[in-house]
Amino acid sequence: MKIKKAMILFGAACILNTMVIGCGSAAETAVKTEETQPDEILPEEGADMLVKDDDKDKEESQENTTGKWQVLEPDIAAAVDADFLGKVWKIEEDSFFIVERKVKILEDGSLTYSSPSSDADIPDSQLIHVIFEEDAGFYMRNIDEDEESHEYKEAGFQDLDEHMFVEMKGRFVNDEFHATEIRFF
Repeated sequence: MKIKKAMILFGAACILNTMVIGCGSAAETAVKTEETQPDEILPEEGADMLVKDDDKDKEESQENTTGKWQVLEPDIAAAVDADFLGKVWKIEEDSFFIVERKVKILEDGSLTYSSPSSDADIPDSQLIHVIFEEDAGFYMRNIDEDEESHEYKEAGFQDLDEHMFVEMKGRFVNDEFHATEIRFF
């Protein structure tokens, strides 16, 4: 009887220990939380940054440093070989609008993507205006028959359709993305 009670008590202690500790430690949770929170700039710091930028070129001072949209973090940008990812939402005569396509690097090094459904009702305030110069490169992804490999072929703005995914190189200026290269599929 004592052995049976001891086994039950030991099992309960193990279950309780598992519930308390969970799958990770508190240190891991704190690190993950720190990594996912965006850097915030206080109003005083933003004003100081503007004063320092007065000596720089006017175009550089217009680049987004505290704007609504930012290019991808360097490690993610290197992994996807792009500065920003999106999904085409509206196409105009000489520009287009996208919604942000988010990407994360998982612990095993693989990538996970997320974007709104094509049926979602997205307000214009959440759309990102993409502007490109005449010399911007457009490339469409071709997938081989085995669907394991792909290559990009030269394309044009006219080949772009709504709800296509875009991988772009360029920069943000006044919350508009100025693209130098646009790959789509």
